[in-house]
Amino acid sequence: MGILDAILGPGGGVVSLVDDIIKRAWPDPAQQAQARLQLLDMQQRGELAELDADLKTRLAEIQVDDDEVKSESLFKSGWRPFVGWTCGFGVGYMMVARPFISWACDAFLHVPSPPAIDILVLQSILFGMLGLATARTVEKVKGAQ
Repeated sequence: MGILDAILGPGGGVVSLVDDIIKRAWPDPAQQAQARLQLLDMQQRGELAELDADLKTRLAEIQVDDDEVKSESLFKSGWRPFVGWTCGFGVGYMMVARPFISWACDAFLHVPSPPAIDILVLQSILFGMLGLATARTVEKVKGAQ
């Protein structure tokens, strides 16, 4: 069973996914009927096909990411840890090591301070990776594969 099958379920498609969400979100049968009517209206207008195509594209991207992570090749599965460690070392350098090195250069060695790294670029990459890692940790805690 692939990721697509696990997410979309046996019925497949956005309609069955949204129908399951409707059943869980609104316990009242009248509210469920109203939500299903809106779903059918969206389906008739073609908006649902657009959402379905977007969902399938995103799920295909997830499958590619999953395949990369499972790969034995460092060029496929090793780039994420490499980027994470690089960002971590860069942030550590800028936040911890560089201030002490700059202080020592100015106070004792009388040489120019070491170069700075653009911390905004490092933070945006690192925070993005940490956000994704947090989402995966939540999935693991909930027992998702």
